[in-house]
Amino acid sequence: MFLPTSSAEMARRGWDRCDVIIVTPDAYVDHPSFAMAILGRFLEADGYRVGILAQPRWRDPGSFLELGIPRLAFAVSGGNMDSLVLNYTANKKPRREDLFSENGDPFFSKPGDGKKYRIRPDRTITVYCSQIRSVCREVPLIIGGIEASLRRIAHYDYWSDSVRRSILFDAKADLLVYGPGEYALRDAVRALEAGDALRECVIAGTAGVRKEADVPGDPILLPSYSAVSSDTAAFARAFCSFYRNYDRRLLAQQQDSRFLVQFPRRRLTTAELDAVYDLPFMRRPHPRYEHEIPAYTMIRDSITAHRGCFGGCAFCAIAAHQGAEIVSRSPASVLREAAAIAAMKDFSGTISDVGGPSANMYASRCRIGGCDRPDCLQRGDACENLVSGTAEYGSLLGAVGNVAGVRHVLVSSGVRFDPVLLDDALLLRLLRHHIPGQLKVAPESGSDSVLAAMNKPGTGVFCAFKERFDRLARREGIRKYLIPYIIVGHPGEGEAEAKETVRFLRDCGLAGSQFQIFTPSPLTRATACWYLGHDPCTGIPLPVEKRIPVLEERKKHLIRR
Repeated sequence: MFLPTSSAEMARRGWDRCDVIIVTPDAYVDHPSFAMAILGRFLEADGYRVGILAQPRWRDPGSFLELGIPRLAFAVSGGNMDSLVLNYTANKKPRREDLFSENGDPFFSKPGDGKKYRIRPDRTITVYCSQIRSVCREVPLIIGGIEASLRRIAHYDYWSDSVRRSILFDAKADLLVYGPGEYALRDAVRALEAGDALRECVIAGTAGVRKEADVPGDPILLPSYSAVSSDTAAFARAFCSFYRNYDRRLLAQQQDSRFLVQFPRRRLTTAELDAVYDLPFMRRPHPRYEHEIPAYTMIRDSITAHRGCFGGCAFCAIAAHQGAEIVSRSPASVLREAAAIAAMKDFSGTISDVGGPSANMYASRCRIGGCDRPDCLQRGDACENLVSGTAEYGSLLGAVGNVAGVRHVLVSSGVRFDPVLLDDALLLRLLRHHIPGQLKVAPESGSDSVLAAMNKPGTGVFCAFKERFDRLARREGIRKYLIPYIIVGHPGEGEAEAKETVRFLRDCGLAGSQFQIFTPSPLTRATACWYLGHDPCTGIPLPVEKRIPVLEERKKHLIRR
């Protein structure tokens, strides 16, 4: 049974009220790749009545009361993707597709209706919270998801070209949950059940609002919003302090007369992650939808095997959201999910992915339990304390392939080509069994100076990988190809570096056109570099090309190469 999405569905369950209402701009898909489903099922398993308010008509405040007023809280999400990244291209042109809506249609309005009415408003969380507050002031608001997670401290916002304060203050919410957030949200709901005020709670994996006198403990005090919005040196200090904390210590940052206080991240265990993915998902969209939801079609038969990423790429927000440590599911949990997929009536026989942010980081760990400033991969020359999980991952792929009803197991997640994470045994397994014809890899640039700014392995590491790939493919008589991802206009790239990338692709004989212009998303080191013109932690100057026509021409030149 799906979680209720209407008062009629609540009535069929015999409910007169929800305990928690999850509000999301995504279509409701009851699948473990969709945040609203994970959060809703997790709270349901703890005994709470949870409703899903999906894609409310946000211009009408009354639409937020479709399920009534919750007993404990509204949990407001910006969706599986940041609203501004999803609504606009890197050159700030509106997108005409929303993969998390029926038929990919981003509009409530239809052709001929006049002004477009987007399903997903810009700055979704702030809009939703404002509308809820206008009709229901007494119920606590908890915000979360990647849109909240990446805006939890004062940050540079590309879309307004300004430094903005924490989204918790703009949304006027009571609590911000950062990271995936199932356990933090559950702890917050339990606190409300016990009669506690959220603004007084200390919950791992959350951020709250405090008066100066009420800031607890001995926090790392970041420069204030006033300072970072007017002084780039203060911005750099604040970012670097946040970045190097890895969510380990208490943080505080003054936003107005009050302070944002961020509590340390909650570190999940394998058993806790298994408990999340073992929940009874329907694994399909709610029957209210008549048409395809493209994001669901892409991941319908996929399995998330782990969370987190220690790659340290400057442009990537995964570590800021999910954390740098890898938390892997047990093989038994993954196999249970594979069996559930195989038992579905419309299963094709192919598991489309067993992975995570970087598929071959599964089961990787640190021999000494972590360090103050982790740099596990060290741009291709891995730390001696990094214990690779390549054998465990290869074994897992084989075990999934042996589940009754499964004929093929593919790897569609990104694959790191660092030698420590992709030895010959795993690479050979991928070539033989798990890539259909093309392996997508991410050299990201062909310029070693740009790769250094990205904290990515140099071109020599990629070329050595390609030589191994080609050698094994020839030996096995397998015709498989590499498709490169390239970022155009990353900080550090000028015209000379762009030409180096063209030569690199030509020399390596790499085909494809998976090239994208760099989008400065909040809370990444690369975005701080883009805003400042230098690395915030080292002070090293970096050329930054901000003229969109120049970047578009660079991209065209790569495609025409």
